[in-house]
Amino acid sequence: MEKYGLTYWGYDPDDKSATRLLYKDVLASQEMVNTMLTSDKPFYKFIIGDGEDFILAKDCIHSLTRVIDWEVR
Repeated sequence: MEKYGLTYWGYDPDDKSATRLLYKDVLASQEMVNTMLTSDKPFYKFIIGDGEDFILAKDCIHSLTRVIDWEVR
């Protein structure tokens, strides 16, 4: 599992009648990333928090960015 930053369309927490781009730290397997790039599945599953499943419709995903931690020396 790798760490990613997921930017997606969701309901605005302050105004449930509107949508906006939201961000969530997720874990995704390389298999899931490959599936996103090569298939047309309607939903994708990520891991968040303490291991909860986060299932999101393909059409709501804006971007998935790999997070690399490193120390600045």
